[in-house]
Amino acid sequence: MDMRTGIFSYGAPELFLLSACMTDISKKLNLPMFSAGGCSDAKVLDEQAAVEASLALLMAGLSGASLIHDIGYLESGLLGSLDMLVFSDEVISMVKRILRGITVSEETLAVDVVADVGPGGHFIGKDHTRRYLRAEHWLPQLMDRAHRETWEKGGAKTMGQRVREKVIDILEHYEPPSLDDKLVGELRTIIGLADERYGGQ
Repeated sequence: MDMRTGIFSYGAPELFLLSACMTDISKKLNLPMFSAGGCSDAKVLDEQAAVEASLALLMAGLSGASLIHDIGYLESGLLGSLDMLVFSDEVISMVKRILRGITVSEETLAVDVVADVGPGGHFIGKDHTRRYLRAEHWLPQLMDRAHRETWEKGGAKTMGQRVREKVIDILEHYEPPSLDDKLVGELRTIIGLADERYGGQ
Protein backbone atom coordinates (compact mmCIF):
# COMPACT_ATOMS: atom_id res chain seq x y z
CA MET A 1 0.00 0.00 0.00
CA ASP A 2 1.22 3.48 -0.82
CA MET A 3 1.29 5.03 2.66
CA ARG A 4 0.54 8.51 1.28
CA THR A 5 -2.66 7.55 -0.52
CA GLY A 6 -3.78 4.16 0.81
CA ILE A 7 -3.77 2.80 -2.76
CA PHE A 8 -2.65 -0.77 -3.34
CA SER A 9 0.41 -0.26 -5.52
CA TYR A 10 1.06 -2.73 -8.33
CA GLY A 11 4.32 -1.00 -9.15
CA ALA A 12 5.90 -1.00 -5.71
CA PRO A 13 9.21 -2.87 -5.57
CA GLU A 14 8.15 -4.02 -2.10
CA LEU A 15 5.22 -5.88 -3.70
CA PHE A 16 7.64 -7.70 -6.02
CA LEU A 17 9.83 -8.65 -3.05
CA LEU A 18 6.88 -9.67 -0.87
CA SER A 19 5.50 -11.86 -3.66
CA ALA A 20 8.90 -13.51 -4.13
CA CYS A 21 9.12 -14.19 -0.37
CA MET A 22 5.60 -15.63 -0.37
CA THR A 23 6.55 -17.83 -3.34
CA ASP A 24 9.52 -19.22 -1.38
CA ILE A 25 7.25 -19.99 1.59
CA SER A 26 4.65 -21.56 -0.70
CA LYS A 27 7.28 -23.82 -2.25
CA LYS A 28 8.42 -24.91 1.21
CA LEU A 29 4.79 -25.76 2.09
CA ASN A 30 4.23 -27.40 -1.32
CA LEU A 31 1.42 -24.95 -2.11
CA PRO A 32 0.73 -23.00 -5.30
CA MET A 33 1.45 -19.27 -5.32
CA PHE A 34 0.13 -16.57 -7.59
CA SER A 35 1.87 -13.26 -8.15
CA ALA A 36 0.85 -10.15 -10.01
CA GLY A 37 2.60 -9.10 -13.20
CA GLY A 38 1.93 -7.21 -16.41
CA CYS A 39 0.02 -4.60 -14.44
CA SER A 40 0.69 -1.06 -13.28
CA ASP A 41 -0.46 1.91 -11.25
CA ALA A 42 -0.27 4.04 -14.44
CA LYS A 43 -3.52 5.19 -16.03
CA VAL A 44 -2.46 4.46 -19.62
CA LEU A 45 0.16 2.32 -21.34
CA ASP A 46 3.10 4.67 -20.96
CA GLU A 47 6.69 4.47 -19.75
CA GLN A 48 5.60 3.98 -16.13
CA ALA A 49 3.29 1.14 -17.13
CA ALA A 50 6.04 -0.49 -19.19
CA VAL A 51 8.57 -0.39 -16.35
CA GLU A 52 6.19 -1.60 -13.65
CA ALA A 53 4.61 -4.35 -15.77
CA SER A 54 7.97 -5.64 -16.99
CA LEU A 55 9.68 -5.70 -13.61
CA ALA A 56 6.67 -7.40 -12.00
CA LEU A 57 6.60 -10.07 -14.71
CA LEU A 58 10.33 -10.71 -14.47
CA MET A 59 10.33 -10.88 -10.67
CA ALA A 60 7.30 -13.19 -10.56
CA GLY A 61 8.86 -15.41 -13.22
CA LEU A 62 12.26 -15.56 -11.54
CA SER A 63 10.67 -16.31 -8.17
CA GLY A 64 8.90 -19.34 -9.66
CA ALA A 65 5.32 -18.30 -8.92
CA SER A 66 2.77 -20.93 -9.98
CA LEU A 67 0.48 -18.40 -11.65
CA ILE A 68 1.10 -14.84 -12.75
CA HIS A 69 -2.15 -12.89 -12.88
CA ASP A 70 -3.65 -9.42 -13.41
CA ILE A 71 -2.03 -9.12 -16.84
CA GLY A 72 -3.32 -5.98 -18.55
CA TYR A 73 -4.53 -4.15 -15.44
CA LEU A 74 -3.86 -0.44 -15.05
CA GLU A 75 -4.74 2.16 -12.40
CA SER A 76 -3.91 -0.20 -9.51
CA GLY A 77 -6.30 -2.84 -10.81
CA LEU A 78 -9.26 -0.55 -11.50
CA LEU A 79 -8.87 -0.63 -15.28
CA GLY A 80 -8.38 -3.43 -17.79
CA SER A 81 -6.48 -2.44 -20.93
CA LEU A 82 -6.21 -4.39 -24.18
CA ASP A 83 -3.12 -2.36 -25.06
CA MET A 84 -1.49 -3.33 -21.76
CA LEU A 85 -2.47 -6.96 -22.35
CA VAL A 86 -0.83 -7.05 -25.79
CA PHE A 87 2.25 -5.19 -24.54
CA SER A 88 2.58 -7.61 -21.62
CA ASP A 89 2.37 -10.58 -23.99
CA GLU A 90 5.60 -9.38 -25.60
CA VAL A 91 7.26 -9.00 -22.21
CA ILE A 92 6.02 -12.43 -21.11
CA SER A 93 7.65 -13.89 -24.21
CA MET A 94 10.95 -12.26 -23.21
CA VAL A 95 10.66 -13.45 -19.61
CA LYS A 96 9.98 -17.01 -20.77
CA ARG A 97 13.18 -16.87 -22.82
CA ILE A 98 15.13 -15.65 -19.80
CA LEU A 99 13.65 -18.36 -17.59
CA ARG A 100 14.64 -21.03 -20.10
CA GLY A 101 18.26 -20.05 -19.47
CA ILE A 102 21.29 -21.30 -21.34
CA THR A 103 21.77 -24.97 -22.13
CA VAL A 104 25.34 -26.01 -21.44
CA SER A 105 26.30 -29.30 -23.05
CA GLU A 106 29.05 -30.68 -25.21
CA GLU A 107 26.95 -29.84 -28.27
CA THR A 108 26.11 -26.26 -27.24
CA LEU A 109 29.63 -25.47 -26.04
CA ALA A 110 30.84 -26.36 -29.55
CA VAL A 111 34.49 -26.39 -28.58
CA ASP A 112 35.44 -27.86 -31.96
CA VAL A 113 33.62 -25.05 -33.78
CA VAL A 114 35.33 -22.42 -31.62
CA ALA A 115 38.72 -23.99 -32.36
CA ASP A 116 37.91 -24.16 -36.08
CA VAL A 117 36.89 -20.49 -36.26
CA GLY A 118 39.89 -19.30 -34.25
CA PRO A 119 40.84 -15.75 -33.31
CA GLY A 120 39.51 -13.12 -35.71
CA GLY A 121 37.06 -15.48 -37.39
CA HIS A 122 33.27 -15.46 -37.23
CA PHE A 123 30.51 -17.98 -36.64
CA ILE A 124 27.85 -16.65 -39.03
CA GLY A 125 28.44 -19.22 -41.78
CA LYS A 126 28.80 -22.24 -39.52
CA ASP A 127 26.23 -25.08 -39.57
CA HIS A 128 26.23 -25.05 -35.77
CA THR A 129 25.12 -21.40 -35.76
CA ARG A 130 22.31 -22.07 -38.23
CA ARG A 131 21.22 -25.09 -36.21
CA TYR A 132 20.86 -23.12 -32.95
CA LEU A 133 20.02 -19.63 -34.19
CA ARG A 134 16.23 -19.80 -33.96
CA ALA A 135 16.14 -21.83 -30.76
CA GLU A 136 18.59 -19.63 -28.86
CA HIS A 137 17.61 -16.16 -30.06
CA TRP A 138 14.33 -14.58 -29.01
CA LEU A 139 12.67 -12.77 -31.90
CA PRO A 140 10.38 -9.85 -31.01
CA GLN A 141 6.92 -9.26 -32.40
CA LEU A 142 6.61 -5.65 -31.19
CA MET A 143 10.04 -4.48 -30.01
CA ASP A 144 11.86 -2.52 -32.70
CA ARG A 145 15.43 -3.48 -33.60
CA ALA A 146 15.62 -1.92 -37.06
CA HIS A 147 18.13 0.73 -38.13
CA ARG A 148 16.78 4.26 -37.76
CA GLU A 149 16.36 4.65 -41.55
CA THR A 150 14.25 1.50 -41.76
CA TRP A 151 12.20 2.55 -38.73
CA GLU A 152 11.57 5.99 -40.26
CA LYS A 153 10.55 4.49 -43.62
CA GLY A 154 8.08 2.29 -41.75
CA GLY A 155 6.40 5.33 -40.23
CA ALA A 156 8.63 5.90 -37.17
CA LYS A 157 6.02 4.19 -35.01
CA THR A 158 6.36 4.17 -31.25
CA MET A 159 5.82 1.05 -29.18
CA GLY A 160 2.39 2.40 -28.21
CA GLN A 161 1.42 2.75 -31.87
CA ARG A 162 2.65 -0.75 -32.71
CA VAL A 163 0.73 -2.17 -29.75
CA ARG A 164 -2.46 -0.35 -30.77
CA GLU A 165 -2.17 -1.68 -34.35
CA LYS A 166 -1.79 -5.22 -33.05
CA VAL A 167 -4.82 -4.83 -30.76
CA ILE A 168 -6.93 -3.65 -33.68
CA ASP A 169 -5.64 -6.46 -35.89
CA ILE A 170 -6.51 -9.07 -33.24
CA LEU A 171 -9.98 -7.60 -32.71
CA GLU A 172 -10.67 -7.54 -36.45
CA HIS A 173 -9.07 -10.81 -37.56
CA TYR A 174 -8.53 -13.26 -34.70
CA GLU A 175 -10.24 -16.61 -35.08
CA PRO A 176 -10.19 -18.65 -31.88
CA PRO A 177 -9.19 -22.28 -32.32
CA SER A 178 -12.10 -24.67 -32.19
CA LEU A 179 -12.22 -27.18 -29.34
CA ASP A 180 -12.90 -30.80 -30.14
CA ASP A 181 -16.31 -32.15 -29.16
CA LYS A 182 -14.94 -34.48 -26.49
CA LEU A 183 -13.19 -31.61 -24.68
CA VAL A 184 -16.32 -29.43 -24.90
CA GLY A 185 -18.34 -32.30 -23.39
CA GLU A 186 -15.87 -32.70 -20.53
CA LEU A 187 -15.93 -28.96 -19.82
CA ARG A 188 -19.75 -28.96 -19.77
CA THR A 189 -19.68 -31.88 -17.31
CA ILE A 190 -17.33 -29.97 -15.01
CA ILE A 191 -19.52 -26.86 -15.19
CA GLY A 192 -22.63 -28.94 -14.54
CA LEU A 193 -21.08 -30.54 -11.45
CA ALA A 194 -20.03 -27.13 -10.18
CA ASP A 195 -23.54 -25.77 -10.73
CA GLU A 196 -25.02 -28.68 -8.77
CA ARG A 197 -22.52 -28.28 -5.95
CA TYR A 198 -22.72 -24.49 -5.66
CA GLY A 199 -26.31 -23.91 -6.71
CA GLY A 200 -25.51 -22.44 -10.12
CA GLN A 201 -24.04 -19.29 -8.59
